[in-house]
Amino acid sequence: MHLLPPSPALRPWIVGYWHVAATATGTARREWVLPDGHAHLALRLDGTPLRKWMDGETGARCIGDLILAGPHSRVYRKEAASGGGSLGVVFRPGALRALFGVAPHELADRHVALEDVWGTAAAMLRERIHAAAPERHVELLEAQLLARLRPCRGLHPQVAARLGEVEAGTRIAAIARSAGYSARRFTDLFRQGVGMTPRCYAGLCRFARVLPAAAGDSAWANVALDGGFSDQAHLIREFRAHAGMTPGQYRRAAPRALRHVPIAAPAN
Repeated sequence: MHLLPPSPALRPWIVGYWHVAATATGTARREWVLPDGHAHLALRLDGTPLRKWMDGETGARCIGDLILAGPHSRVYRKEAASGGGSLGVVFRPGALRALFGVAPHELADRHVALEDVWGTAAAMLRERIHAAAPERHVELLEAQLLARLRPCRGLHPQVAARLGEVEAGTRIAAIARSAGYSARRFTDLFRQGVGMTPRCYAGLCRFARVLPAAAGDSAWANVALDGGFSDQAHLIREFRAHAGMTPGQYRRAAPRALRHVPIAAPAN
């Protein structure tokens, strides 16, 4: 999915915006959503509420049509939008505190209705977007985010300074030592700001880098080597931990979007 860049004032907090135009209404379908470690905001423009299942749950949770998702470290199932169009944001670590006043670990692996966080401001945002032309949707969303931006520190300075090292897979003990902390203390600071441990976040970053190759036709040994895994077994083990499926199952599903894997409808 192509992301639209944020304005300079929001670049420290936002990776980008996405906007999907409405299409011919189709049948609702279910899909696996693979984690990326980032918080998201989404508005389903046709008003269809998000229905979500986590591991072990037989019943769906109905969240709403304007949803704030915390950073996810594991796969979940959802009922995909049926063609009514959608709008959303991908946030950087620290944005939940700066834009929503929420500690990331409180929303880890969770979705909530934005009304639960912003109150009536969420309903007003929904109304303004629904009343506007599609080409103004991102502009209106960004204006509301700018208005809600808090003058606070989203990440501890040592976590912010070393986030790139964690993403690159540098050993956590070495990062903590250079930051002047024990590994346990650095892990606590990182979890408070990002919503998960640095080890988990680093694994998700490596998982993200290997997804394009996993969706292609490269030999698995090459995918593992190029992705920084020690061998093919290591790739399979980590891939299953994050995606809930093996790399082979992922490739056979042939997802049109890297993180959205369709769930086959049961045979009649």
